[in-house]
Amino acid sequence: MSTELYDLLFEGVVEGQDSEQVKAAFTQLFGVASEKVERIFSSKKAVLKTRVDGVIAEKYIARLASIGVIVSKRAIEAALPTTAELSLVPIEAKVEQNNSSESELGVDNSGTDKATEKNFVAAPSAMHQTVAPVYGEDIRRIPFEFNGKGFEYFKIWIVNILLSLITLGIYSAWAKVRNKQYFYGNTSLDNISFEYTAEPLKILKGRLIAIAFFIAYSFFLKTSPMIGAAMGLLLFVLMPWIIVNSLKFNARHSTYRNINFRFVGSVREAIKYFILWPMLAIFTLGILFPFVWKKQTSYVTSNHLYGATSFTFDVSVKEYYKMLLVLLGVSVIVSGIILYFFGSALADFKPGGAASISKAIPAIIAYLAFYLVAIAYFVVTKANIHFNNTQLYLHHFKSNWSTGSYALLLITNTLGILFTVGLFIPVARIRTAAYKATHMAFVVTGGVDNFIAAEQEQSNSLGEGVHDIFDIDISL
Repeated sequence: MSTELYDLLFEGVVEGQDSEQVKAAFTQLFGVASEKVERIFSSKKAVLKTRVDGVIAEKYIARLASIGVIVSKRAIEAALPTTAELSLVPIEAKVEQNNSSESELGVDNSGTDKATEKNFVAAPSAMHQTVAPVYGEDIRRIPFEFNGKGFEYFKIWIVNILLSLITLGIYSAWAKVRNKQYFYGNTSLDNISFEYTAEPLKILKGRLIAIAFFIAYSFFLKTSPMIGAAMGLLLFVLMPWIIVNSLKFNARHSTYRNINFRFVGSVREAIKYFILWPMLAIFTLGILFPFVWKKQTSYVTSNHLYGATSFTFDVSVKEYYKMLLVLLGVSVIVSGIILYFFGSALADFKPGGAASISKAIPAIIAYLAFYLVAIAYFVVTKANIHFNNTQLYLHHFKSNWSTGSYALLLITNTLGILFTVGLFIPVARIRTAAYKATHMAFVVTGGVDNFIAAEQEQSNSLGEGVHDIFDIDISL
């Protein structure tokens, strides 16, 4: 008896994706040496896998597409393998030239041995045998939920402040953990809450280093401007390293269903997206800032993993340019109108005129309100672009933040904080967290339980390995 089998062929990188980032994701996913990844990506058509059935071929194609790799399948005729040979075998880290002068990454199903399968389980692969293809599967929208209460969090917040003051800031590390644990624990998806597992002492180490550096910087800035300037430059150079290690720390200590998140971005990429691109955008008078926003969002998102599966972010930069043009256009028009009325009020201050500030007050209030609305539009639009174009394997996020409702939230929170001299801050944080959860959902294809089960199996075999030498949180 025969069945149709397929060879899987590498076709290139998805248009719009950063090739270096895709290579890094490919290396992380399959544990392939970087020089061999270069050979694959530089070849016109490499054979990544041979003699796989249609279901497994679709899983490979979908998974590789999620990290930006285009893969096609080429039908071949072969004898039907046995049940044991139908297992989803690993893509091995070796490239060989076959008779047709095409490189092949991997082994035939019939050539799988126990050692190979053991190595594959230990590698950060996310090929889920239990997850069915996207087509024909049920789609379920699971909303995020937030159950925090204003007064409940107020008690935690005020105690954190008092203890931080009494201990001269030492308790702030424990305060940060308590805050995060409260918000994580009250945020749930599918009736299961998130967890934050960081140790306060590690956060304290990072803060002590940062405070010591800041004190030294302030001292030398007054006593020796040259040394102070050098320290400022050093901080600027170290910023990408700080960003990467902070993202790694927070991801590693964030869990859902006992599965950790991870961040695998490199410092080299962080330098490119958080220093070089912003500098280039400044030199172009802001014209390239939409590219900066896209590059930074893509870098942070696609280098985050849930268990063994990476998130993907794919959107046209046109969406960011639309946001910028709308923001600039409306700002110019509204600012012009407000300045006109403000100028009319100032005219009353000329000699012999009615010196009344009352006419300027409405213009000032209108400007402040517009400022908050502009911030709301920027935050809302960036959030919707980000989440609506982020995917996790076959599943994706859905965000429907609204400028009007978010602006109202900002305005009322700001007024509440001003009128209560800051005591409304914890309530404002609760309201903001509730808003974000209410307007966010996770759209699942084929059932989340299968996906989680596969992640748990992969995650249990992965382990954390050796932590970074500096396993500390450097963010303040």
